[in-house]
Amino acid sequence: MIQGRNMEGTYTGMRKGISLVEMMIAIILFGVISIIGFKYSSNFYDTKLASKKALVASLVEQGTQLSNAYDIYSIQFGVAPTDETNLTQANVQILSAIPTTITEIGTTGWNLNLAIDADNDTTADDYVFEFDVAGTTADSSEYCAVLNNIVTPTVDLNTTLFPLATYNSTTSGTAFCYGSGVGGAAPYKMVFVKEIN
Repeated sequence: MIQGRNMEGTYTGMRKGISLVEMMIAIILFGVISIIGFKYSSNFYDTKLASKKALVASLVEQGTQLSNAYDIYSIQFGVAPTDETNLTQANVQILSAIPTTITEIGTTGWNLNLAIDADNDTTADDYVFEFDVAGTTADSSEYCAVLNNIVTPTVDLNTTLFPLATYNSTTSGTAFCYGSGVGGAAPYKMVFVKEIN
């Protein structure tokens, strides 16, 4: 059959393409479906908690880098570093720089601290890579709970107090968050412990 117009002047055969009206209807339908899908997924996906977990995962990565650099320094020089800047000195150059502060979590950044009793044995004899948790108390405690949950999955994400008697290197391993305030309240400190005793 030859395509073209018949005697009545109507088009016969297959047409090529779609009309502008059909394309507009398809675009509107796709838009409505995507809006419904976004609203549905945002009802069940806690984006605030997910972003906190991502930031804490970055913090854990930084702590791991510092912890590894600490070990390399100790092996290379036979003594533990006394300051985080020891790891970046020109004659050492284990790290090119101390990891930058994640400003959503803290304000002062990493600090090698010997004044914390991270294993809770009543003596401040542990080197601790310390990172302060800034922001509101509610946010800070959530960051603290997320870190402790990553290290020890049985820790409830709704925990609000982190006493050093409970959260220390003996009970929680070498990475944990504790409350340095009364009874484990804010301000919160995230630490990576290097035992020296």
